[in-house]
Amino acid sequence: MLFERFKAYVNNKELVFSGETIVLAVSGGPDSLCLLHLFSRLASEYSLRLIVAYLNHGLRPEAALEEAGVAALADQMSLPFMSKRVNIRSYKKKFGLSEEAAGRRARYRFLLQVARNFQAESIALGHHRDDQAETVLLNLLRGSGIDGLSGMLPLRSINGVKLIRPLLDFRRSEIEAYCLEHGLQPYTDSSNLETDYTRNKLRLELIPHLEERYNPRIREALAGLAELAAEDRHYFEHQARKRACQIAEHKGNYILVDSSSLNALPRAISSRVLRLLLRHYRAGRELGRVHLNQLLKLAGEGKIGARLNLPGGLRAYRAKKNLIISRKNNQMPEKIGEQELIIPGLTALPGGKTISAHLVQKDVLNWPPEQNSAYLDYDTIPPGKIVICSRKPGDRFHPQGAAGSKKLKSFLIDQKVDQLFRDTLPLVTVGSEIIWVAGLRIAHPYRVTDKTVKVLWLDYLD
Repeated sequence: MLFERFKAYVNNKELVFSGETIVLAVSGGPDSLCLLHLFSRLASEYSLRLIVAYLNHGLRPEAALEEAGVAALADQMSLPFMSKRVNIRSYKKKFGLSEEAAGRRARYRFLLQVARNFQAESIALGHHRDDQAETVLLNLLRGSGIDGLSGMLPLRSINGVKLIRPLLDFRRSEIEAYCLEHGLQPYTDSSNLETDYTRNKLRLELIPHLEERYNPRIREALAGLAELAAEDRHYFEHQARKRACQIAEHKGNYILVDSSSLNALPRAISSRVLRLLLRHYRAGRELGRVHLNQLLKLAGEGKIGARLNLPGGLRAYRAKKNLIISRKNNQMPEKIGEQELIIPGLTALPGGKTISAHLVQKDVLNWPPEQNSAYLDYDTIPPGKIVICSRKPGDRFHPQGAAGSKKLKSFLIDQKVDQLFRDTLPLVTVGSEIIWVAGLRIAHPYRVTDKTVKVLWLDYLD
């Protein structure tokens, strides 16, 4: 009966697909042994390749016996077995974590390494419905929002590997009954009985108290809350992804966020947009509510030029139009000293960018040119050195298609180039004439016409 429900849950949540390689996190407890046994029954039907993984935290003397027992069971099932021992007490000191957090980080690092070694698509964990209730209650006590109340998701991605929890629909009592029915002999983790750990206190003290005094079905209520919150979370994340594409742009080592558009979003979406964008730097878990509030305040009320340092080595900068986010060690864009354009060849610019230049006949051109490309009538360019440089006070420019010249500053404002980047935008010039604002527009007098014979083809490359 439980196996059929397990298979239905896996199918309904689309956790497993035929032919996948799956790393099973097996500690030797009832939940992980049940997970292993269920997947061993599912393997032939789905053509699955299973890998058994065990991490010894080095905290309990009986762990060596458990490791040997799990290894023997894997061997009995003809499954590959991988194990590792980690000194969690040293690990927590090294990273400044609690013992629980250190154990969790070490476990995921180990499982991801096993997944990479075997090119596995998924890692399967044995968390069940009682674990979910404890997680929701723990997050509630910490003051979490919707994401925390959604608890553990049945499916998420971590570093490109699926993390699946196929037992979230099952109570601990059902799992223990399954182990008994199939002759599985779980090991008892003595640390689960210690009340030094917050989660154990919830399991052994608070939840039984709530069951006795307030709601005998508190575990079901908390797990049900997680399911409802997960639906809301999914909707908000979908909206945030859509808005992020509309108001943010990755520009080299920077993320540019349109401040006014960010401020116009509902708070439930704007904070998610920022968290989503900051995942680019893998800093999402380190950023708390206070940091998101500071970012939103900087975008809405911050003075131009104001800066904010963030966890994970990040920095935010308030420009005129944008909120600009980068790593602290990223240098602010450099001005370009005058450099003669190499024709033909590549001219190197600050920040690893280049401009390539070569002369071609008009009939080989591809129309229209790419955004970062320019076609110029070479024979109409004034004599003299063609130079790449940054803008100077008083520069004027005659954009292609315009009736006449205008201040370069006005042109850059019209093109919505942020103030931070205006001084670092490459200009291709001859004397005082700007013939191309790289990546934006060529000068009208030097456009290709019917009379053009020789073309200077330029590409601005990141």
